[in-house]
Amino acid sequence: MGNKEVKDKNWWRNWSENRVDIVKFKKESENICHYCGKKITNKDELTVDHVVPVSKGGENEKDNFVISCKTCNREKSNLSAERYTEFLNIIKIMSESSILESVEKAINGLKEIIIGFNGEIYAMKAKLTAAEKKRAAVLDSMMFKRFNVVQGYDYAKELRDLTEEIYNLKLNISQMNKIQARVNQISPFINSANPKSIKKEAVNEMRTEIISDYYVFTDEKPAVEKEPPKSEPEIAEAEEQTG
Repeated sequence: MGNKEVKDKNWWRNWSENRVDIVKFKKESENICHYCGKKITNKDELTVDHVVPVSKGGENEKDNFVISCKTCNREKSNLSAERYTEFLNIIKIMSESSILESVEKAINGLKEIIIGFNGEIYAMKAKLTAAEKKRAAVLDSMMFKRFNVVQGYDYAKELRDLTEEIYNLKLNISQMNKIQARVNQISPFINSANPKSIKKEAVNEMRTEIISDYYVFTDEKPAVEKEPPKSEPEIAEAEEQTG
């Protein structure tokens, strides 16, 4: 869409003067963003956008108004509706990227590994305690009970096996404790990490970077008009007049 001369350079002032019409338009419209389709439940997020930007020759009239969430209104800025729709399609594709899904799976996987690792250490310590008690019982039997040669051989074999088991368990627990010390350094982050929040933050960063590039690689430029001052009393007064 080619650039057109702005018909009213003082349109922002007129926008403020026409605030009653804007409030009326909001009341008569369904609170669904024209661009992203999100239902707008927060009054502060409910805005009215020009489908054809005024800077591109669009009318500052009802026929050129649509309901828009604040995010879409801010991002669209001076883009045409067609350009902004293209941008939203790109974001949708990237939001569903397998890379972001992999990050979510990786975090959940690490949480499971930490839980499993701690469980394995606990199980090993329980085995060590049981083996040490059993070894003490064998030693007591050898010291205080009478036994023949065959029984003595069995005691000696059991004592050797238990001693070897205890040694291996202590070695493994020592190594796992060292690993656990490293795991404990990152576990607070992993345990507090919310995969959905991380994914949302990544998408938001993508939106910011892509919309900037989109302006660079298209013939559109961000709007530079100064926004009108927000006047809550004016809005309240307008709502009373149209209520």
